[in-house]
Amino acid sequence: MKTLILIPNKNEMCGMYQLAKDLAKEFDGDIMTKGDMILYEDLYENYKQVITLMYPMHKHGKYFKKNFGIKWLCYNQGIPPVTKTYFPNFWRRQAMRYINWRNNATMQGADEYWDVTEREQKPKWTEKLKSISNAGLNRQNYALYLGRRIDYKNFEWLKKTMKELQIQFEYSENWDDRNVYDWLSNAKMLVTASLWEGYGRPVMEAEALGIPAVAYDVGSHKRHIKKGICVPLSIDNIDVSEALFKEAILKVWNR
Repeated sequence: MKTLILIPNKNEMCGMYQLAKDLAKEFDGDIMTKGDMILYEDLYENYKQVITLMYPMHKHGKYFKKNFGIKWLCYNQGIPPVTKTYFPNFWRRQAMRYINWRNNATMQGADEYWDVTEREQKPKWTEKLKSISNAGLNRQNYALYLGRRIDYKNFEWLKKTMKELQIQFEYSENWDDRNVYDWLSNAKMLVTASLWEGYGRPVMEAEALGIPAVAYDVGSHKRHIKKGICVPLSIDNIDVSEALFKEAILKVWNR
């Protein structure tokens, strides 16, 4: 009997999807979104347990448990504080307040809860890719960003900062794992100015390959940054944090 893993979407650059793929290997599982599910009755006989990651999938886990007696594991991904700092757009904040409320409400009653900040994830790669892709030697000495670019990821500020510092800056365009591995293997450093993280997988992947990362002290970044710099973050004094972040980028870049 297998494990059913339920996630909102299958965005390659989303850490949640990468986590789901890890869980599928760990528990011999199938990954599905709501759009993949046809009838509950056609699914439940094939699975011994269901793992849900984020609203609206928790309510489906609850249904499987209540109606079919399947073990329900709730993997709490967490949501950033719904404030202007993390969600500048007013309407986006209202939407996130609703999602946060529904997420907390629908996860009640699970058989087991896992916290994304506490349950360790394993890197996909521990050795750099030896062969160079068709981009070849033209892709040398660049800083890399991996992940989504929404709200609290602080991507626009980072992009502007890298331009000011005159550092070649490359970032993801919904790459698959092979492209991520290629770009990461050839990067001089990884950089993310995200103001909040559930886990912070790109930093883990970079440091596992011996590539220094610069990131704020959020999520699990401090546990994984060994070669790079983990920058203190003070939301109440963001100007100071930004100045420290720029210094850290230059220090790692100029090594």
